[in-house]
Order: sequence, then structure tokens, then C-alpha cells
Amino acid sequence: METVPLDEDERYYMQLLTFTLGIGMEVLHIYFEQKILKEEEFYMFLEKNKHYLFHDFYSDVQCCKCLKNPSKRGCLNKSQFLKLFDINPLTEQDHFQTGRHDEIIKDCLCRIDAKTSNDVDCMDISLMYGIIQSCFLNNRKPFHGNPKFLETIKDTRNFLAHAPCQRISKSDFDSYLAKTEKAILGIARAVGSYVTKVYKRKIDAFKINDISLNKVKEIIESSTDEVKKNLQLLIDDQQKNVAMMKQVKDELLEQLIKHKDELSIDIGNLRFDITQYNMEMTTPSRKETFITQDRMSQRNTSCSSEVKVPEEGQNPKKCRVEWRLQTPDTWNLNEIKETLEKFSGVLRPWFEIEFVHVGSLVIKTLVPKKVLDNRDQMKKSIQAFLEKIVEVCHINTELTTIIKVVLVVSYESDTTVKEMEIEPVIFKQQEESNVCENCQQKDEIISALNEKIYGKYCNDGIPPLYSKPMSV
Repeated sequence: METVPLDEDERYYMQLLTFTLGIGMEVLHIYFEQKILKEEEFYMFLEKNKHYLFHDFYSDVQCCKCLKNPSKRGCLNKSQFLKLFDINPLTEQDHFQTGRHDEIIKDCLCRIDAKTSNDVDCMDISLMYGIIQSCFLNNRKPFHGNPKFLETIKDTRNFLAHAPCQRISKSDFDSYLAKTEKAILGIARAVGSYVTKVYKRKIDAFKINDISLNKVKEIIESSTDEVKKNLQLLIDDQQKNVAMMKQVKDELLEQLIKHKDELSIDIGNLRFDITQYNMEMTTPSRKETFITQDRMSQRNTSCSSEVKVPEEGQNPKKCRVEWRLQTPDTWNLNEIKETLEKFSGVLRPWFEIEFVHVGSLVIKTLVPKKVLDNRDQMKKSIQAFLEKIVEVCHINTELTTIIKVVLVVSYESDTTVKEMEIEPVIFKQQEESNVCENCQQKDEIISALNEKIYGKYCNDGIPPLYSKPMSV
């Protein structure tokens, strides 16, 4: 089921509006048909009550049925009245009068007919409340149900219609949802206990499920309320954002494929099969994908670490290299993580560790650009780095094991660190459940890329063993 991706305040707005226009109007239409119309056709009900409805549209105009001047009320506007009635050409001239300034002071009710094509679902909450007010409340005629419940739902609808930028706070959402739910169930009880139970289950399911895009589209198509346009605006904005993100990801995939490299390194009976993707970002949209040092403070810090940089001296440009290792189940990843953090200074001559994540093993590092530009030196650095990891972590090299490694290299970086004068890395503990947007985006890119290159046999985003490693 396709869901609608929104930020928090937009999601609250859409959820409350779909609740009101969806479940809310379903109950109201059932209520009106069974308790207001009873066995009567909708157009016959309108025809029978058109005198009341006429004067709630023409609040200060006398009609041919009036014995005295009407009292001013005005519950209906022109568009609402014309949705319910056809106004035919005038046939009875004496039923129509104008004043000294050509204003209408008397009109012919005989030429107004209720539209036979209408049914109860032509009404939104505003029109339904206006009809009930005109036909019952204003004339003190009894009817089945509590009008305060109708007012509550109408108030929620009006609050949403005037909410700025289609956004509401959590406190407003909780308050209006509770009041609207109570009103909907109150109207359902006026219909019957079975209807109440059915819609209580629907409401409970609505609260725990994500918003379905198909359901929102159904509400937009079926609703007659003009406020539904706000739902369409939210969907249009999200579809634009999704299309933009897809374009960015497609560009990144294209770059990854273009700059793909492979090599294989043996350490004892361990074999590291490595695929390297070299990211050369040139557009502003791509710069957002990988975090550069001067922008790390603007992004989610759960996957970042701080490196203190001396201000003086000539600093070589460094680039980021992210290591993703598919490790055997026998490896103690938490222990390896602690060891890598402890011995980061020993490993620094080849790659400077910024951050280590345990899920699979992910190591974020820095390396001088001059190393990346020299293919032989890069291979030697990779091999020396892996050998030192195996050594300091006391990894058993006697067991024959194949370890698949993906390297994502970001060439574009503003990070400069003075050689041999770097202060110790300060590692920040990451919560397992809190993965930053940057990591999630790269996970999706790498997973999609490997599936595109290696097919359905790609396991956990890591490509299968290469039959013929490339010599570097």
C-alpha cells in the first residue's frame, strides 16, 4: 500500500482532514438518509422545504407564497442554493417585483424546482448543517439527533479550511480529533447501535494505520467539499519531492556505476573482496548526499564525530571513504568497534577513522586526496589498513572466510587536516535506532546499485563474490 510521505505537521493536517471528510461524512450521510429523510427521496424533501431554503438564500426577498415580509436569516449562499435547485424562466409576471433601484423585492417560488439528480452525498458538512438549520432549527421543528454534534464537525472542517500552509500542531490535532470522534460517534448512536460499533472499529483502525494515498485520492474524488483541494495540494507537493529525490538518486547511481572499481586482498585465509565507488559530486543537489566537514553541524549528529583541526600550517585536502563490511557471524562487532576506536591512532597513517557503526560493520574514514589520486598508493593503503585491523582486533586468519567490502569514496570535501598534528578523534555514541538521513539515503543508493549491477542474488546490499578480481 502506497503511503503519503509528509513532515509531522502536514501529516497531522492530512490525517484530521481525511478523518473529517472520510469517516465523518460517511456517518453524516447515513444519518441524514435514515433519520432526516427516512423513506423520502432527497429531492422531494427539498421540494417540500424549498420555501424555508429559498428565504435562507434570499433572506430579504418576499416570495409569491409569503403573506408577510420574511425575517432575515441567510443560512445558504448562492452556490449552495444552486446546487440544490434549478431556477427556471419567469412565467408568472405578477409573482415578480423590483424596487425603485431595480433590486428584486419579490420573486416567484413557482419557478424554482429541486434537482432530481441530487442525492444525500451532494452535501458537504456546511451544506448539510445549513439545510438542517433552515428546515428545523430556525423553525423550531423537532428532528432526530443532537445539532451540537453537527456543529462540532463543521467547526473542525472550518478550522482545517483556514489552517495556514496545510499544517497543524500536535496539540491542535489531538484536541480536534478527540472532539470530532466524539461527535461522529454521537451521530452514529442516533442511527443505531450497529452503526456505532462499525464506525468505532473504523475509527480505531484509522488511528493506528498509515495514511493510504489511494484512500486520500478516493476522498478527493468523492467529496463535494471545496476544502478537499488542500489534500490535493499536499499530494502534489509530495509527488514533486519524490520525483526530485528520484532524479537525485538516479544521478548518484549513474555516478557510482561510472566510477566503480574492484580489487581483492588476501590476509592469511581471509579474502577481502572490495568494490570501490568513487563519487565525484559537482552539482549542489549532490553535495547534500554526503556530509562535508563544514556542514556536519547542520545535519543529524547521530552519525557524526568531531575532529579538532589546528588553524595554522599548510593542510592537505582530505576526502571521505566509507567502508561497509559484510562480516561473518563469528565476529564480535561491538568488541571490534571498541578496538578500532581505541587504536584509531595506530590506523591513522592509512585512514583516519571518524566513526564506527555496528549493525553491519560501517567505518567512516578520512584519507588525503593525493592517496586517492594514486591508484597504487590507494591499494597499498587499503591493504595496510585491513592488515592492521586484523592485527589489532585479533581476527582469526586461519579460517577460510570471504568478506565482501563496499567502499564509497567522496572526492569532494572541504575538510583539511594538518598532517601528523591531528588531535585524537572524539567518538560519539550512536543509538541503534537513530540512523541519520544521510546514512539512509546512501543505504538506498548502494542497495539499488548493487541490485542493478548484480541482480537479485545481491545479499543485504553487498554484491556476490567476484569470479575474477581486478588487479590494481
